[in-house]
Amino acid sequence: MLTENQSLPALYAHMIECGIIDLHPWFLLHGETQTRRAQHIGKVLPGWEIIPFARRTDDDDVACWTGSKVVVIDDWDVWPDENGMPIRRVGREYSSMEEWFLAAARDFIEFDWS
Repeated sequence: MLTENQSLPALYAHMIECGIIDLHPWFLLHGETQTRRAQHIGKVLPGWEIIPFARRTDDDDVACWTGSKVVVIDDWDVWPDENGMPIRRVGREYSSMEEWFLAAARDFIEFDWS
């Protein structure tokens, strides 16, 4: 969940300001949808201080900011370890918001629109 000490990189706000919120299959989360997704992640993956900022519309992937990089997770497919604690599985990882944005733009170009 987003706290006072956490914030997303400036690129996120710039994308929203420019109206770049739908890069099908990626869609930027903001407002109530972002809050609900953050609450869900906090419930199923407690203690992982990540901020969800985009979701894929064709699956359950959500892109999250860790404070230093972007991780793509499926927060609906959570499995416990041998101690019953949820396993934090990362599907993809990007070293920056810019790197994620370029990958999202490639997904937009390559996505099957038919």
